[in-house]
Amino acid sequence: MKKMISLALALLLALLALTPSLAEDAAAEDPDFAGIWTDENFDRMVLTILPSEVCWSDERMGEEASARKYVIQMVWPSSDSEESVYNILAELDESGTKLTYEGGLFAEFVYDDNGDVNEEETCLVEDNGTGFFSMNEDGNLFWHDSYLTDADNMTLTRNVAEAPSPEELLESYYKKVIGLETDTAGASLKLAQTVQEIFQFCMAHPFWCMDGVEFGTNLAAAQLMLTEEEKAAFDRNRGVVNQEIARLLMEDEEAGSIYSDAGIEKQVETLRNTMEIRFSAEVFLYAVETLNEEP
Repeated sequence: MKKMISLALALLLALLALTPSLAEDAAAEDPDFAGIWTDENFDRMVLTILPSEVCWSDERMGEEASARKYVIQMVWPSSDSEESVYNILAELDESGTKLTYEGGLFAEFVYDDNGDVNEEETCLVEDNGTGFFSMNEDGNLFWHDSYLTDADNMTLTRNVAEAPSPEELLESYYKKVIGLETDTAGASLKLAQTVQEIFQFCMAHPFWCMDGVEFGTNLAAAQLMLTEEEKAAFDRNRGVVNQEIARLLMEDEEAGSIYSDAGIEKQVETLRNTMEIRFSAEVFLYAVETLNEEP
């Protein structure tokens, strides 16, 4: 029990260092804007804010990453086949309390029956949106925008995701890695499928914006549920799985032929090209590696 608590504590400290939004004692004068934000009065609208350092070049609109810059994306579906998407690169002002931006891109996307973008119907309706985000003492976010008039009426609340249970972590990560075949003819296909399933797990659970205490405790508990034989298999296979995921998190890497051979290239490309899923996978792997560091 003491070992589990110490492992969870070490993991928690690492997570808090990586995702300062989870720290309860974050300085009020320097708010952390990273997170998933919603307003219950604006149904289905989701605003995602990420540090620019974890985003790829096109997500930053070609600009250099900076500790003072944030990549912001609003997704607001109006139906099953139509949604508004607002892409913004904002910068922390000199006071450190407000994110300001210009050059925001607001587009209306239309999708066909296969879920692919209908190029003829999709259009950019604003290419120079300007505005700002500010945070009040309660941690709620206010938004003013030159194009989206509804923004003035929003009070955005940070969403803190619920951590998966030890049992779900065991089934969706540990047993996937344990079951990997490394010395068979179909090993590469099995690796591709395992990587896709872990990315999907990280899509379902945004590890970068969840309760760090709960996540750290549950991850440590899940690993302690392994038998000696399972832990040995996990240790053998963990490196190749996590290294492949880490490779796919790099912007200049191509997915590779194993995913086309497995018939899942499109799915994997979609997952790794979604910034919040990629960041979730990065935080998850960091947590796993921290938990398994040699004492």
